[in-house]
Amino acid sequence: IENFNHSLDEDEFIQDEVLRGAFAYRGKMIADVLKLHIKDETHFITAYIKAYDEWLIYFIEKLGQKYKSLSKV
Repeated sequence: IENFNHSLDEDEFIQDEVLRGAFAYRGKMIADVLKLHIKDETHFITAYIKAYDEWLIYFIEKLGQKYKSLSKV
């Protein structure tokens, strides 16, 4: 996840105003997991991956919308 995040953070195509909200949403989802103060490492990692998975679904939808808008140009 860390390497993937780094790649996303460095990609100019992805780091624009259109997708900026998606990255804020990622931060919110991860923060929500941290707020749970899960002590058990297995449960924490599971919750983290689940939140990230949900964010990826959202991100893919937003990326698709960006692609469609660029295709019209």
